Amino acid sequence: MARCPLCNERSAKRFCPAKQTSICAVCCGTKREVEIDCPGSCVYLKSGRSYESETKPVDPDIVARARSFRPNFLSEYGPVLEIFGRAIAQERQQSPWIVDQDVMEVCRALNATMKTLSSGIHYETLPEGPARIALFRALKTILDTVMSPSGPQQRALRVSEALEILDFLFLAVAAKSSGRPRSRQYLDWLSATFELASPPPESGRLIIP
Repeated sequence: MARCPLCNERSAKRFCPAKQTSICAVCCGTKREVEIDCPGSCVYLKSGRSYESETKPVDPDIVARARSFRPNFLSEYGPVLEIFGRAIAQERQQSPWIVDQDVMEVCRALNATMKTLSSGIHYETLPEGPARIALFRALKTILDTVMSPSGPQQRALRVSEALEILDFLFLAVAAKSSGRPRSRQYLDWLSATFELASPPPESGRLIIP
């Protein structure tokens, strides 16, 4: 049996769709979503996520922050969060190389922008990279719309409410993501939620490295 091309030590027993070759189980487990840009369709990635969801300890900080939201938070702001989620999923279709960490960085940038706005200053704190900026623009457009609705019967969202929504979104990404540098667990979950196909992460690499 051929040796694993990643470690050149152990037998290559698992086919890796990201590398388009077989690798060993150890490299598959330790380099997954770290050095290997795993597609969501990989059977080993799916089984690994399933196992981690059952054995991963609960983050007490995430639990504490989740409990800080009002009981009626989701019923009140669920529609806006759904619009955000769909926009993120659609942006992922356009930029398949983005990862969960990119969404978190965009949330941070939007949060900083909203905090600046609350002080009466209109200044955008843009994230780095064209894909993040594109997602920032998409979500910022949604915020602008709900904060300045066109219809007289629609209530304008306050800056403080926008900050709450962004905090919840950041928390949702952190809770769903594996935390590894190339994790797309949250993004894959969104794609499944809105029934959008998860694109191969390698597609488009000739456009943006």
